[in-house]
Amino acid sequence: MERSSPVIGTFLTLWAVLVIRGQCHTPFFIFGDSVLDAGNNQYYPLSDQPKPRMPYGETYFHYPSGRSCDGRIIPDFLAQYANLTLIEPYLEPEFNNYTDGANFASAGAGIHLKLQLSYFEEMNNKLEPEAAQELLSKAVYFFSIGGNDYMNVGMPPLPENGTRVALASSYRKQYVKAVLGNITSVVKKVYEMGGRKFLFQTVGPLGCMPLSRWISGSECIANVTILAKMHNKRLSIVLWELEDTLPGFKCAVFDYYSALLEMSKYPSNFGFTEGQRACCGSGNFNGEFTCGDNETGYNLCSDPSQYVWFDAAHPTESANNYLSSLFWNGSLEVVWPRNAKALFEMP
Repeated sequence: MERSSPVIGTFLTLWAVLVIRGQCHTPFFIFGDSVLDAGNNQYYPLSDQPKPRMPYGETYFHYPSGRSCDGRIIPDFLAQYANLTLIEPYLEPEFNNYTDGANFASAGAGIHLKLQLSYFEEMNNKLEPEAAQELLSKAVYFFSIGGNDYMNVGMPPLPENGTRVALASSYRKQYVKAVLGNITSVVKKVYEMGGRKFLFQTVGPLGCMPLSRWISGSECIANVTILAKMHNKRLSIVLWELEDTLPGFKCAVFDYYSALLEMSKYPSNFGFTEGQRACCGSGNFNGEFTCGDNETGYNLCSDPSQYVWFDAAHPTESANNYLSSLFWNGSLEVVWPRNAKALFEMP
């Protein structure tokens, strides 16, 4: 069957670069939610999400890049550490050169990663089999998902008496099990397609984000905090089991929860002046998602680099920069059983 010229061009470029770079080149593929989304969400045809707008992107890109941040996010910094270009969102119009990888993450995504997986399979089918095998087997795969699901279930509507009902322990266990089951099913599918090296990020301090503090009035929200801690503890166990059972499977797990929570509690220890209030938003702690909404109005700080949080649920570029350095070259106290640098350097 005759192939279209874009596909031929993609194959030839990919094959040539892989041959030239050899073992030194490690493509990077990203799956997840808004913490990792580099702009896919704006291209979904049925998306009801608002289009990117300033001040998102103001610090580094100087235009709204589609990232939930004033600048770069963790995948951007990791790509730079790995001597890659910034990884493009897969749905970026006319993007078809996957030499350095692709970003499939989307803001608002939950544990059902079927759509992101389908796009990954679509990309694979665009390539010649030999090139696809070479690309997928060398690559590192980054997953960060679950935060939206835990926020949705962990913050039920307030009853009439104004207090929130704690989730039953048995329900929490079953829910966390379901979340991790959906993640591992996608990981196993990527493994079957040739993936061997995987990065994972724990869910963040969901109960203590500016959004959560705005909802509660000031304190962290217990239901969500418990779910996040349960998820993170169980995630490590599940991944150790995968390393034991899947030949060649290697991973690195970054304790994003603890690192970001520590920065939020003690911002001055990390060069920040504000750790709980967001730079951009409205309401208490600027915890309302109004950043960039010119109709409702919003507050905006003068210097995002002094803030840990940019908006109600996402760190600033400065915070992401520090977190990425821990992820890349941190000790076993924050990233285990190896850091991202060691994983990228593995054959």
